[in-house]
Amino acid sequence: MDKSVAGFFVIMMALVARQDDAPPEVPVAQAYLAAYQAQDFDALAGLYAEDAVFVDPTSFDVGAITPPIDWQGREAILSGLRSWNVERLEYAVDRNYQASGRTVFDGAVTAVYALEDGERHYRFPIVTIVTVQDGQVVEHRDYTDYAGMAQIDPAGDH
Repeated sequence: MDKSVAGFFVIMMALVARQDDAPPEVPVAQAYLAAYQAQDFDALAGLYAEDAVFVDPTSFDVGAITPPIDWQGREAILSGLRSWNVERLEYAVDRNYQASGRTVFDGAVTAVYALEDGERHYRFPIVTIVTVQDGQVVEHRDYTDYAGMAQIDPAGDH
């Protein structure tokens, strides 16, 4: 199954799994997180509002790890995400809740890089906050514990 078909399947499953009492933004945020994890750029393009924002204020002073992440607009976000060359992201969400119209995912993320000599996995504690309006993601905000980054064994427990 190619990546875009798999990403679409994950998005549809997230939408089907929506709880009846959940605010309407929650299934969109969950579908977004699934597409983001799969690095499904076609699905992400359809989920981002034209003027969406992707920001990680904790990235501003960690130049050795990443340039500041403060992307404005759908195309800038997609370009920024592609620049990471990440095969996929694997979230381990400890807590997921809705607060003030935002969906919060609190836990850790493993960035998986596919390299010639095999995969490299780096885990970061993270809080990701997704804001949805009119069925589209208008803001993705991360608070990443870059100091807590660890390279992990791909065969190990995620």
